[in-house]
Amino acid sequence: MAREGVLVCAPIVAAVLGGASPDVSERTIQRRFAAATGLTRGAVRQIDHARQAAVLIQEGVPAHDVIHRLGYFDQPHLARSLSRYVGRTATQLIDQDPPEPLSLPHKT
Repeated sequence: MAREGVLVCAPIVAAVLGGASPDVSERTIQRRFAAATGLTRGAVRQIDHARQAAVLIQEGVPAHDVIHRLGYFDQPHLARSLSRYVGRTATQLIDQDPPEPLSLPHKT
């Protein structure tokens, strides 16, 4: 959403996604983030994490390396994240020929 310019209208959201720490309370950030995106900050972070994992897997990086690089606890944790946020398992991502573009269903 940030890359497509959807979040640009909420300066606090754009700042938080950019890594800044605005001079407002954490609760204000949470409320404005949820109002602007419809998702929590944690959900957006998990979606981004799953997208990174899916891209690495499609590039041929072994699952155990993806787990280590991105800080997943174990392979089932990675599998649940991919299934929930990307809609495909690691095996499905590997076996695609040609690779299909990633879509991110937002199941919460």
